[in-house]
Amino acid sequence: MQPQVAGRTVADVMRPAVTTIETHGHLAAAAYLMNHADQSALVVVDSNDRPTAIITESDLLRAVAHGTDTGRSLIVDWMNRDPETARPDMTVIEAAQIMIGTARRHLPVVADGRVVGIVAITDLVHALVNSMRLASAVVFVSDLGRALDFYQPLLRYAVMVSDVDAALLVGPNGSQLYLHQVTGGAAHDHDTIGLQLVAWTAGSADDLDRCEGMLRERGAYARRDADEGFARVEGRDPDGLPVLITYPGPERAPRHMISPRIYQS
Repeated sequence: MQPQVAGRTVADVMRPAVTTIETHGHLAAAAYLMNHADQSALVVVDSNDRPTAIITESDLLRAVAHGTDTGRSLIVDWMNRDPETARPDMTVIEAAQIMIGTARRHLPVVADGRVVGIVAITDLVHALVNSMRLASAVVFVSDLGRALDFYQPLLRYAVMVSDVDAALLVGPNGSQLYLHQVTGGAAHDHDTIGLQLVAWTAGSADDLDRCEGMLRERGAYARRDADEGFARVEGRDPDGLPVLITYPGPERAPRHMISPRIYQS
């Protein structure tokens, strides 16, 4: 079996590139092409569709700020030569790292030496914001105080609420760690100590529906419910571990209470 590329790829989020071979065209013509195609960049290619330069909205604004007559000034005088490129099979994260490292907001997408699309920073941000992500983890512990003393400084999560036998810690990205103390004789049964539940946040309401459908297809669906504006789909993984998928995510979850769901893990 061939290894699969983790996460979404540039091919999933790229759009058709607006291209031109006319480097001696006027900036006004470049602006017209971008506006007509609802794009924010124009890829300059040679006769074989190989990218040689790129000109963006920012370059047009820079030219205008310098008092340039866009009807007379040429693309060749304002374009960025030898642009960084992306491959269609490159992950979204890899493409984002290139943009951060080069301070570029657009990457022509190249396959077999030819331009096959373009990806903008907005495409990557949209893919990342609307992707599945870890939302919450529930850990059963034998001593809540000791666990808090360990996890809070280790993770630097804020303790949002704590009661006699449970606490909620929240990270800067909204991820949640629930700690629940197992009392009585069960506290010494190490089969009950440890990770009990992992919750994921769907990228959208439609994505949550997709997850429910997949669980049903695999015979792994358990139930769906909703309260306080949050929808939850629950199933079981192949080993029987509960899988909880919610929408929206924990950044909009109420912080004034311990979720009753953790006591059912």
